[in-house]
Amino acid sequence: MGCDVVLAPGLPVAAVRPLFDERDRRLSRFIESSELNRLNARPRGVAVVSEELASMLSLALDAAHATGGLVTPSVGGAMLAAGYDRDFALISPDGEPVEPAAVPSVASMILRGRILLRAEPLLLDLNGVVKGRTVDDALALLGDGWVSAGGDLATAAPIVVGLPGGDVVTLDRGGLATSSVAGRSWLRGGERQHHLIDPHTGSPTRSRWRDVTVAAPTCLAADVHAKAALLLDGAGPDWLDDRGLAGRFVDHAGVVVTNRTWADGVALEAAA
Repeated sequence: MGCDVVLAPGLPVAAVRPLFDERDRRLSRFIESSELNRLNARPRGVAVVSEELASMLSLALDAAHATGGLVTPSVGGAMLAAGYDRDFALISPDGEPVEPAAVPSVASMILRGRILLRAEPLLLDLNGVVKGRTVDDALALLGDGWVSAGGDLATAAPIVVGLPGGDVVTLDRGGLATSSVAGRSWLRGGERQHHLIDPHTGSPTRSRWRDVTVAAPTCLAADVHAKAALLLDGAGPDWLDDRGLAGRFVDHAGVVVTNRTWADGVALEAAA
């Protein structure tokens, strides 16, 4: 999944390593033999997929519907077009100019059990959903403590978490995830690219936000809503408030903005 996985001190790594390894082998875009890559090699028509892939794709479709198509599994082609065609550590720092690729609507995709129909050529990317759900599943396996993958975490007990820009927050339980354009970026034709694709343009988003952190009942929900809020630009804080989710936003100048739900939660913590 291209990130470090960290557990609360004393928790058995061996209990969750197979879970992360198996999902990476099956669902990564960056492992040539993965089931996802075999599926993407035939990007149109009917395919029978494993229960594991069908489950993750179902979650990704749910995320697309919940975010009005902002967080969608159909961005695989646009990510490739932007130059994210291999593990991030192997991406060349610059290259030829790129043209954006259209992001197909998930309406062109039907999933019925393990049967997937794609009515038009469509390359899938499931990484965010897979990582968030695997963090949640790992915590469920362990039954206590906390699990973090690339800084996105799920916890069953209060934990103090560092935030972009140097602040900290106490998360009592549930999930916390940050979506950011600060770390994974590269150049093509001298123009900056990153992995957060705006599905309306097919290009990396030009949102005013550099980092968006969201607290939610699960790591998966936090990750999905953090991505959507970043892509929504100035509408992100209110969009999260409408869903009762706490969000903290950092712009490209380092200025921090919180939505009402986040501010209320921090105020309650301070009063306690």
